[in-house]
Amino acid sequence: LVFLVKASKQSGMTNLQELGRYYYGQQGELVVNISLIALLLCASLSVLIAIAELLTPIYRHALPTEDYDHWYCQGWFVMLLCVAMIFPISIPNNLAPLKWSSSGAVFSIFLVFIFMGVRFCQHGIAKDSKIDLFVDSPIATLALPIQGLAYASQFNVVGLYIELGEHKRHINTVIHGSMIFTCFVYAFFGLLGYLYFGQDTGKYSMILDGFNNDKLMLVAGAMISLTNILKMPLIILPFRHTVNLILMGKEEFGLLVSCVETTLILALIYVLARLVGDLALGLELSGPTVGVFVCFILPSMLCYKSDKEKWRNMRPRHKFGDTHFSRTQL
Repeated sequence: LVFLVKASKQSGMTNLQELGRYYYGQQGELVVNISLIALLLCASLSVLIAIAELLTPIYRHALPTEDYDHWYCQGWFVMLLCVAMIFPISIPNNLAPLKWSSSGAVFSIFLVFIFMGVRFCQHGIAKDSKIDLFVDSPIATLALPIQGLAYASQFNVVGLYIELGEHKRHINTVIHGSMIFTCFVYAFFGLLGYLYFGQDTGKYSMILDGFNNDKLMLVAGAMISLTNILKMPLIILPFRHTVNLILMGKEEFGLLVSCVETTLILALIYVLARLVGDLALGLELSGPTVGVFVCFILPSMLCYKSDKEKWRNMRPRHKFGDTHFSRTQL
């Protein structure tokens, strides 16, 4: 994140595509756009799968019947309902309408912390719980999909930096504060998972899957689903803008065009999510591939070019007549 801000500050560019074109030409911009589309597509289908898996038991629990063979009890229908909820909040061309609802999503995460703590205090540490702090290298690489997806929207930091205006000097505080909070959330849930479920932890793609029909954790699942639903516009909006840039050379169009584009994008995401079906597979598709490139390699490349340009411009030069001499030459 800091690397992207440094590159934006040095170049004056306002988004990742402009940074790619500024430092690496038209080919750089094309690589950025293709990588973003692949990353955002994989990230969005993974999030949709997660939302549907969390909401399915809640939805079935609310139904008056226990016969889940009906068409309206099937996973495909629950996922379709999720798409219907995501659609209206993904249409706007800016994220300002989500300012207050996003605060509610953060509050939901806080409540899930409390619910997890309650159940952990009641259950205690599993007898076979074991955390291997010195894992072999091949096993450690399994964390890459999670890391890649966690940073799926990190390129938005360039737009955030521009929007801060006179408060731009606080951008590093915003970055480091958000990273500390995010790392704490990941570490907390991971630690509780290993201590609560022990050796059975690997059976669950999401920690909440292990609580079966626990009503308190069903509510926790609903809150996390709400958080993910509100997160989807952060993925859909840049996805739509990137497609428009490639095909039309322009990011935004009217409301009607945005509705049509959002419908097509969500339809594609729904079909792919049904085909993939498994959250772990979705993470494996996004993380080690374009996720690592867009989130780690590309910012480093842009920052390298930025620092190189900065030092070239700062090199002191002295003028004698019509000839310029560098300090080294003198």
